[in-house]
Amino acid sequence: MPLPTLQLALRLDRADVFGSLEWVLANARRTGLSLLQLNVAEPGHAVSLHCSAPTSDLLHLFVRRVGYGVEVEILDAEFSDDLDTEAAEVVESEAEAVHA
Repeated sequence: MPLPTLQLALRLDRADVFGSLEWVLANARRTGLSLLQLNVAEPGHAVSLHCSAPTSDLLHLFVRRVGYGVEVEILDAEFSDDLDTEAAEVVESEAEAVHA
C-alpha cells in the first residue's frame, strides 16, 4: 500500500527566500515527512513540494504548521487521501447508476 502524499504549493518571503524555505523544510523533517520532489519557480519565491509520510495525520499537521509560518503563504494543498476519497465517490456513484 502506498504512503499518503501531499502536494503543496507555497509563496515564500521575497526578502528571505532561503530562510523561509529552510524553515519549511525543517518543519517537514521534524514532522517526519519524506521529500519526494521540490520545485522552485523562476521568480524564486514560489515553491512546490511533494512529500510522503507514514500517516496522513502527519501531512495535515505539517500543513497546519506551515500555515502559521511568518511570510509563508499556502497557495494549494492536495492530499492523496482526498484524491482517494474523490475516486471512491465516483466509483460509488457509478455503482449506484448500474443498480438503478
